[in-house]
Amino acid sequence: MKKIIEDRERLKLQGRVRVFKIWLYNILENENSPYNQIYNVFALFVVITSSIGVLIELTPLEAKLPPDLDSFLREYEEIVLIFFVVEYLTRLWVISNFTDDFKRAYYAYEKPDKLSKIIFAVKEAFKPKIQWMRTPYAIIDLLSILPIIRPLRAFRILRVLRLLKIIRYGGAIKSFIFAIKEQAYLFLFIFFTIITWIVIFSLLVYIFEYNAGNELFVSMWHAIYWGIVTISTVGFGDIHPVTDPGRIITSIMIGGGIVLVAALTGTFSAALVSRLMTLKEGGLKMENLENHIVICGWNETAEEIMEQILSMKIEKEKPVVIVTNLPKSAIGIELPRDIFYKRGDFIQENILMEVGIEKAEHVVIVAEREEGLSERNIDARTALASMLIKTLNPDAHLYVEVLLDEDADIFQKRMRVREVIIHGQILGKIMFTSILNPGATSLIKTLVDKERGIRKIKVSGLGKFANFGELLLYTRQYGYLPVAIERRGKIHLNPKDTFILEKEDFVFLIPAGGGED
Repeated sequence: MKKIIEDRERLKLQGRVRVFKIWLYNILENENSPYNQIYNVFALFVVITSSIGVLIELTPLEAKLPPDLDSFLREYEEIVLIFFVVEYLTRLWVISNFTDDFKRAYYAYEKPDKLSKIIFAVKEAFKPKIQWMRTPYAIIDLLSILPIIRPLRAFRILRVLRLLKIIRYGGAIKSFIFAIKEQAYLFLFIFFTIITWIVIFSLLVYIFEYNAGNELFVSMWHAIYWGIVTISTVGFGDIHPVTDPGRIITSIMIGGGIVLVAALTGTFSAALVSRLMTLKEGGLKMENLENHIVICGWNETAEEIMEQILSMKIEKEKPVVIVTNLPKSAIGIELPRDIFYKRGDFIQENILMEVGIEKAEHVVIVAEREEGLSERNIDARTALASMLIKTLNPDAHLYVEVLLDEDADIFQKRMRVREVIIHGQILGKIMFTSILNPGATSLIKTLVDKERGIRKIKVSGLGKFANFGELLLYTRQYGYLPVAIERRGKIHLNPKDTFILEKEDFVFLIPAGGGED
């Protein structure tokens, strides 16, 4: 019993580490994560501010930094270097799971020699990390942290290369540029109107002041400088008109300038707000997602699935996307930031492509009801979505919910859908079973419970076993009971001990419950 408890505690600790690792991955590497967007803004600030010293050194101006500023920038650069070293090592850690890759390669290697298996497994486990180290971003990261080695600081180019990291953290800049692009015509119109306004009124004032002998207006460029400072309401006072016509024109210029500058600021603010609302209301494109879960449609089934995902924190391990015609406010539950929401019709190819359907691992299609659609029509929409998804991603694990019994066979036999659930059928069977066998409902609920429920694991991930009997003896040592084997989509429930196991088989395990030894 003590061993089982220790094993459970170890698994819980591993689970916490895994969730923490995925959380860090979402911050550092997942471009679709809101945490990554926030981190990019922070990292962009750090990169730019830590490069001030080297940028000043590169300027042709003969300007020396004050001693206190020079000392602060050098100490700040030291701290930033350490920060980016930690960031680089963290990225290297989260980019792949070394333990899982090692185990997978170890059991897949055919040769019996243990040392050869270990060497092969280590090489395979390091492959994803080495591949990441060869990417352009990773090379930039490595070069930018080399000045942590003091002799290399003599090479100023290495310090300058840190500015290339701006490309990596360009997510925030992209949003800024996208907002400007959306209102590009209006921006250009107001911007050039302001320039024209400044030039015309500045030159008019310059003419009057020049003729009045105002020595403050030395040239037309001084006049334009005065116009820019004045219209921005800064007003340094180093240049000012002394004639009455000049002051009247200045007053008109300031009045119109306030309106134009406010219009430019308001347009920019509206563009940013529009961008944020687009993201909030499901306008985000998520083509970069990989190995994620896509839920097409929304009803009570999808809500139950989502609640289970949130309770088991699956969204921390892999991205989850909801695609529905319903507005976000009508979903009925508060979606955390880790859950992506896309508003649109999941039978449209462009909508599916925007949620990265071609790289999704699991796709669930629920029977989303719409006004004016019969049950037959809803199942027809599900069929259309299934065929489209299978065309775009033949390897996706597809699960569908249908409303009519006769449609279930069509999905399973003709569309190669992994799982078909007939709406209300399972619930009815559970209730009938409970009538015949009181307590059966509690048993079923226990089997699917998030803490004590069934686990599905690949047999080769546990070791090599000739038959089910050997697997049974092995798993019982660790407090688990194998109840079924899945082979090529077919379930073999409680097979005989002599049942021969194959390399690609999966086993369903029930963890040990309460009780005393």
